[in-house]
Amino acid sequence: MTQRGGSGDYVEGERVFAPPQGSFDPDWVAGLVLDRSAAAPAVSRSALAGAAHADWTRRTRGAAAPERVRALEEAGFPPATARDVVGAVDDFTAAYGVG
Repeated sequence: MTQRGGSGDYVEGERVFAPPQGSFDPDWVAGLVLDRSAAAPAVSRSALAGAAHADWTRRTRGAAAPERVRALEEAGFPPATARDVVGAVDDFTAAYGVG
C-alpha cells in the first residue's frame, strides 16, 4: 500500500473524529459554525477560525457572551455570525473540556 500525503501519524487521523480532549481547535469550531449557520458561508473558514480563536481567548479571560459577540461585531463580523461563533466556542469548550 502506498501512502500519499501526510506523515501517517495517528494524530492526523484524530481530526477525522474530533480534536483531542482538552485542546482547543479553532478550525474545528469554524466547521461547526459553517455546519450550523446560514449566514456564515459569506465568511471564509480561515476568518471564522481566527474569530473562534479570538473569542476563546476572550472567554478564557472571563468575558461574558454579550461582550464577546460585541467584540466580534466590532471586528467586522455580521451579528448573526458573531453569535454563531460565540455559541460554537461555548459548545466546543463544554464538549472538550477546554477554557
